[in-house]
Amino acid sequence: MVDVRLLHADELKTAVRLSDETFRTSSQPSMAQAFPHVFSSSLGQSYGAFADGRLVSFVGLVPSVVHIGSARLNVYSIGSVCTHPDYRGKGIAGLILRRILAHIDEAEASLLLVSGYGPLYERIDCFRFGTITRFMIGSDSASEIVRNVSADAEVHLRELGPTDWFKVTELARKREVRFEQSVWDIATLMQAEANASCMNLRHRVLIAEEEGRVKAFAVVAVPADEGAATPALAIEWAGEPRLIALALAHAVKRYRLGRLDVPVLWHEAELAQALAPAEHCAEQNLGTVRIVHPERLIQQLRPYLQEKHQRLGAGLEVQALPNGRAELRLDGEQVILDAQAFVSLLFDPASHTNHLQGLLSVLKELFPIPFPYAGGLNYV
Repeated sequence: MVDVRLLHADELKTAVRLSDETFRTSSQPSMAQAFPHVFSSSLGQSYGAFADGRLVSFVGLVPSVVHIGSARLNVYSIGSVCTHPDYRGKGIAGLILRRILAHIDEAEASLLLVSGYGPLYERIDCFRFGTITRFMIGSDSASEIVRNVSADAEVHLRELGPTDWFKVTELARKREVRFEQSVWDIATLMQAEANASCMNLRHRVLIAEEEGRVKAFAVVAVPADEGAATPALAIEWAGEPRLIALALAHAVKRYRLGRLDVPVLWHEAELAQALAPAEHCAEQNLGTVRIVHPERLIQQLRPYLQEKHQRLGAGLEVQALPNGRAELRLDGEQVILDAQAFVSLLFDPASHTNHLQGLLSVLKELFPIPFPYAGGLNYV
């Protein structure tokens, strides 16, 4: 008999041990260090399955708020999904996920982000989403980026200092599309190195100053040993796009990187233009997404949709149907989409399929919506 429930505070150390045994080597920091909110006794959101008097499976669950223009989306992320070897293949993780779906619906979430892929998540209607361009900056392209990016005044590039927190937080807050992050959040997540730790990388934070003011920052994950062949990864950034590009190019030189990968979202057109000299390829956002509640999602999105088009944003109606389908109604027309097609409509710039029929041209006025990179500081 398996008991699925929220973990108590005194059971979190056991969950950390199970997660570390599953995901970590001796050279990597504990999952508790990299993902503090997964094992947070104050949030108290993560679930476990108990059998024979012990924790045998665990799923980390973390709430957050995503800003898209003036809209605020209630979002959950899951990660650290693990099961003791003796209990694998018995469907226990699936039992936990079903319990979690009820939890996040009751909490009035609209989206679930999952860092993983595969049948376990496909069965609960989690799908790939969004579009990014992965720029791969090497030494030569870094030099070309520096030459091409014009600066109004001399730009000073340096590492983050102890008096920069307010400035960095303000830059992050000004992004139109972002995870909600306080001063404490940003400091904690920069130190946690969530995504970086999975690849044996370490965070470095570069600041771009112009005319004595901090105008951009970039968090990059680099190998612990300078000159190592492992590709580095840009984790998060904010500020003026041209100065972000300069900071990223500077990181290649400063840390002697063989390559720096930068996942630029489709709506970050100015940054993409500044990084154009680098080799690049098209990808999707990291992980998968599940729409928890279609009507709730549109209601939470409505302030942004009305910013895009007042009449259409106010008039769009969505109703959930059985088997994950959704019915969209607008201007007297209606269309029914399955779960994957609805995700594609919302997030994928080039995926408005023929299923939309007469609504296609109208819905293009509202969708796709921009969304933050799921592998940034808030990665779970």
